[in-house]
Amino acid sequence: MSKRIHRSALVALVAATILASCSSGSTGQPTTTTGSATASAVSIEDFRFQPPELTVSVGTTVTWRNDEGGIAHTTTADDGTWNSGTLQPGDTFEVTFDQPGTYTYFCSIHPSMQATITVEG
Repeated sequence: MSKRIHRSALVALVAATILASCSSGSTGQPTTTTGSATASAVSIEDFRFQPPELTVSVGTTVTWRNDEGGIAHTTTADDGTWNSGTLQPGDTFEVTFDQPGTYTYFCSIHPSMQATITVEG
């Protein structure tokens, strides 16, 4: 797992997400498909993970981005599967989900921030 991705990769992810949401078959989820690779984005802002509940397919890479101005956060799995460490504003962290299941996580700095990723597959 990489703690940070290059800005150009993030720009490409955001652009692909926007394009996918504009397509006629859009489900409204921030999930995009490029070939056989799937990516999804979670924004950390207003002391929340956005979206707070996300459903993805096996093999999806989820990227978290701290969009909270001036405040550090983490993304930490309840079961210890991942821990981003401290994410300063603008930092990103990614995890690829290779196994189906429900993954709950929180911010270890602000434990009231909680969210869930459901991996289907």
